[in-house]
Amino acid sequence: MNISEMLGASYSNLQAAQVDKSPEELVVTDNDTTYYIVSREAYDNTLQSLNYKIVVNEGE
Repeated sequence: MNISEMLGASYSNLQAAQVDKSPEELVVTDNDTTYYIVSREAYDNTLQSLNYKIVVNEGE
């Protein structure tokens, strides 16, 4: 799978990403300025190994 497709739309504002995500999704970043809403599976299977970090966890 293409990383761009996995990441989807980017957010420059963490609060906007947090509002848009569903309870079972995560917000991740690799540079602390751009945020992405992703599934736990995408994070565990691919993004974690690419040094993305979780900034908003599931249920938050």
